[in-house]
Amino acid sequence: MKILLAGPGTGKTTKVKKIISEDFPEAEKINVISFTNATVNDLTNSFNENPKVSCSTLHSFALKLNHLPELHIIDNKVEFKILSALSNKIEIDFSTLCEFVKCITFDGMIASCVGFIKANPAYAEEKIGKLDLLLVDEFQDFNPNEQELVMLASKLSAETIILGDDDQSIYGFKDADPDGIISLYNNETVTKIDHENICYRCPDEVVDYCVKLLKRNKKRVDKAWNKSNKEGNIYFKQLLTQSQCDDYNLEIIKTIKAKEPDASILVLSPLGVVVETLKAKLTEEQIAINDCWNEDWDKELLAKIWWMNAIYGKNKLPYILFLLKHYGHFAKAKLITLLKTKFQAGFTEDQLIKDLLDLGYLPEQLATFITSQPSIAEFFDTQEEFDSLKEYIDEDEIAESISYLTSKVKVKKEFEKGQINFMSIHKSKGLQADYVLINGLVSGILPNESRGLDTIEAQRRLLFVGMTRALKELHMVSTVEWQGKDLMGNNADMQEFKFDKYKRKYNGKTSKFVEEIKV
Repeated sequence: MKILLAGPGTGKTTKVKKIISEDFPEAEKINVISFTNATVNDLTNSFNENPKVSCSTLHSFALKLNHLPELHIIDNKVEFKILSALSNKIEIDFSTLCEFVKCITFDGMIASCVGFIKANPAYAEEKIGKLDLLLVDEFQDFNPNEQELVMLASKLSAETIILGDDDQSIYGFKDADPDGIISLYNNETVTKIDHENICYRCPDEVVDYCVKLLKRNKKRVDKAWNKSNKEGNIYFKQLLTQSQCDDYNLEIIKTIKAKEPDASILVLSPLGVVVETLKAKLTEEQIAINDCWNEDWDKELLAKIWWMNAIYGKNKLPYILFLLKHYGHFAKAKLITLLKTKFQAGFTEDQLIKDLLDLGYLPEQLATFITSQPSIAEFFDTQEEFDSLKEYIDEDEIAESISYLTSKVKVKKEFEKGQINFMSIHKSKGLQADYVLINGLVSGILPNESRGLDTIEAQRRLLFVGMTRALKELHMVSTVEWQGKDLMGNNADMQEFKFDKYKRKYNGKTSKFVEEIKV
């Protein structure tokens, strides 16, 4: 096993392409795994001339190894919220409820899969085969279960190369931390790949300030991250009100677009509320934005998928529950009493489904179809609102067809080159833009040590990731005055703000990170 630990913008992918061409010219099967769709898309583009390289997210890779096809994987926020709400209503632990209705979370599936592969090593080989090379990018973004799955997969490969950067580990909310990649790097049996470690992405001034920030962290590998003599600037501005900050950002954006109409701009913040008024102001000025802050879910499509799974799936119960919530029936005392009684006293799945259908809460046609299971042709003949799905459904492979449809439920909002893109710092990971504007550099927002998820070191890494998206200029902004509703309703650390009883506002102070880097 080999490892390349290097900072952002240093050409890790270019280095690996060279290694593949020089050291693996005869390789027939190379798998590349990364964390996000954005990085996988970049990797796919980088290796598109090599048909022997297959790129995928860890998510899709893990689904290939899933040994629990009879369980429904809770793989979106909508379904997770429904079952969480139900577990509270019927006073049953979430994991117990999942067992009852034959569901499992994605992370639970991976943990179970790891245990299964350890006991049945031939299973993984049967699913993915032998590899000449396994490349794992952004290893620091995987949690311990995911990292263990990767290590098991590496046993099927003649060689494994781990890529990443402990300083860019920012997904503590999913239990990912830098420990895994640091311990691999320090393992004497793992070969370290030589790399020039020159940052070609960021201006030298940004590199200088980032180095000052990172050196405050103790849990990290002290590695080179050198400058490339690239010109560019970093600016910091503190203003009193949110309106003043919005005007300042607006002027920067207008100036950039007047000078470079095709310039890419990233407006980043740790909390969405920080930039809500700025988005509104740009819209008022008829300046187009690409708002990537919130992912949308096509709930109508999701409901149609639940219909089809409830009718044609082997595991009908979870989809019936999802539909009962979709139609607003979790507020019905009779339904909740039935579920509470059944789940606490014991039940058979067929009888519970019959009892739920007998309540008459689901559309009559759906209830009939769940019992009778019509042919696909008959289903589409009677359900005109499903016509748009016909082309996706194969009568011989209904389950696989419905599974494919599920991938379209999440309405993706991705970074668009040349546009003004708004997103969280977390989501910006793997991206870059000519100009980056980071708002919310306020103690209690960034850093925010009250959320119970991140250490102060993780918060430094978060700012580092935001700063290193910049190709030309980096602007950082801090606001003093805040509305209480904007802070308390968005998980800010209220201990860091002082209430002004005359203005009826909360006063914040500039993030300690600004002082640390002395910008």
